[in-house]
Amino acid sequence: MLYRTSTAILVLTLALVAWAGVGYFAWTIRADEEKRVTDARDAQLTAVQNAQTIRTRALVLDAAPDAAKLRALLDVDVVSASYMMEEVGRAAGVRIQLSDAQPEGEAGSDILPVKAVGFVVTADGKFPELLRAARLLETLPIPSSVTRLGIERAPKSAGNTSGLWHLNMYIRVLTTSEI
Repeated sequence: MLYRTSTAILVLTLALVAWAGVGYFAWTIRADEEKRVTDARDAQLTAVQNAQTIRTRALVLDAAPDAAKLRALLDVDVVSASYMMEEVGRAAGVRIQLSDAQPEGEAGSDILPVKAVGFVVTADGKFPELLRAARLLETLPIPSSVTRLGIERAPKSAGNTSGLWHLNMYIRVLTTSEI
């Protein structure tokens, strides 16, 4: 009987050791599988990052000539822009007054820092002349945009019954020069 009990305990111990070996083997396989999946994911992420870097470098090399052209186009100082706007007024037959030229902030990148300056443009004159001045100011040969435009009849004075109109416009000019 002692022999049977010892044999049973020995077989039970061997069975428990075998199950522990199976559990350890399963845990090892699962850990290896997780490592393989993690390595594959990291390799795929690295490949995507390398592809993005290659595309970015290609775009930079492709855009280098255009960046020089853009830099030359945006190299307009504020004083030249104001003289150009006043000259447009003379060409349209009205006297343009510029006021409140204020920097609007910085845009762009470190390679090409673009700044914006806003001008308030006012003028008085006949309606067709003001319209012509507004059209010319919208098409300045510098990077600019008209963000506000208002034309209204000028208030009449006691003895003045002329048909004068008043132009009020806000122009935003982009530049790379220091403000």
